[in-house]
Amino acid sequence: MYDVIVVGAGPSGSCAASKLAQLGYRVIVLEQKGAVGENVCCTGIISAECFNAFNLNATIFRQANSAKFFVPCGQFTRLYREGPQAYIVDRASLDRNLKERAQANGADYFFSAPVIAIIPESNYVSVKVEHHGKQRTFTARVIILACGFGSKLPEKLGLGKIKSFVFGAQAEVEIKDVDEVEVYFDQKLFPGFFGWLVPTIANKGLAGLLVPKVPDSHLRTFLRHLQAQGKIASTEVNLKFGTIPLRTLPRTHDNRVVVVGDAAGQVKPTTGGGIYYGLLCADIATDILHQAFSLANFSTTKLSLYDKQWRAKLEHELQAGYWVRRFYKRLSNRRIDYLFQLAKDSGIAKLV
Repeated sequence: MYDVIVVGAGPSGSCAASKLAQLGYRVIVLEQKGAVGENVCCTGIISAECFNAFNLNATIFRQANSAKFFVPCGQFTRLYREGPQAYIVDRASLDRNLKERAQANGADYFFSAPVIAIIPESNYVSVKVEHHGKQRTFTARVIILACGFGSKLPEKLGLGKIKSFVFGAQAEVEIKDVDEVEVYFDQKLFPGFFGWLVPTIANKGLAGLLVPKVPDSHLRTFLRHLQAQGKIASTEVNLKFGTIPLRTLPRTHDNRVVVVGDAAGQVKPTTGGGIYYGLLCADIATDILHQAFSLANFSTTKLSLYDKQWRAKLEHELQAGYWVRRFYKRLSNRRIDYLFQLAKDSGIAKLV
């Protein structure tokens, strides 16, 4: 029997596994994919604050300290700060390095093992997985669900369901004369949300967007728009898709269970970024579980402290983000142009 089973080998899952293994607990990570970092739809922009605070290690494509924000009329404002504000990283390398750190601390990993059932018992929890056509069962004293958004496991455990979400779509493109992050606001191209063009390595970049529906069609239109501007060489590219939660799970704990990361909806409502929130909440979860082990108490009441602490930490930012998103969703392109013009006239921003 393990002390902890972690379902999901993304950043939050591996972070929790690493810290608990370092504390001396026997940990196994169950991952449905064949390896970490496979088929990830992520731009890989991580704030310098997050990167340094969690001592992250990844292949850094480039540092970012500026960005251009384009409004529907074609004008843009450029924001710039001294020193690196963010790192554009190879997301797959981040996942691999976090896994290797967890393994170095003693955590086990088991791949190609989708979870088909979780059965909480009085003194332990059992997890059934499908592995190459055969079922295997693992047991532990507690389980961490870091299985990403879209998994039905939290709902099956009675923790509720996240009903508000958005589609993300992205493609690697060949770029021309783009050397800093570009963000696009246009309610016709990205209704209610935004698009981006992010340079990575020489002559390469990532073009993507968030939209409420038909992401493939919207991304194809955006790519044609970028090609017409001479910013990308071709629209014949492979698209990747993902879904991003816009609200949090009603409850992120139960008897012998906690939920972290995208599975819990711990995502920034304004940008859809989940790495920082996921790592932060994984830290909180490991602290609470360490206390639970010392007391041999994994009850719903004890683990509710995790839910209370992460919500208290992020509640203000989440509510502000929800308000910004609702406000922006109601704007027309004409109103977006008008607001940016006001910013220009007031000296807040300089439009080019």
